[in-house]
Amino acid sequence: MAKRRELKKVINMMGADLLQECLAVKQTHPTIKDADVENIALSILLMQEDFVNRLSHVDKRQVRRFFAQLQDDLAVSKNEIIDQIYHLI
Repeated sequence: MAKRRELKKVINMMGADLLQECLAVKQTHPTIKDADVENIALSILLMQEDFVNRLSHVDKRQVRRFFAQLQDDLAVSKNEIIDQIYHLI
């Protein structure tokens, strides 16, 4: 099991990468509405905040299950946001 601090860094880096990808798509496709990009950016920030907050409140009795579920939820959220970004194109 990784340390919480390291997991928080990974989550923050992933959020930064997703934001960077969102802005890169906007720059390469200027016809995309700013409001759509802002909505996706907001969902990235909310997702990032949610996962960091979840890491701060780990149930001591179910640590393995908690981290397995967190990892699964993180992968699902990341894929949903990537789909949202590429549906802009």
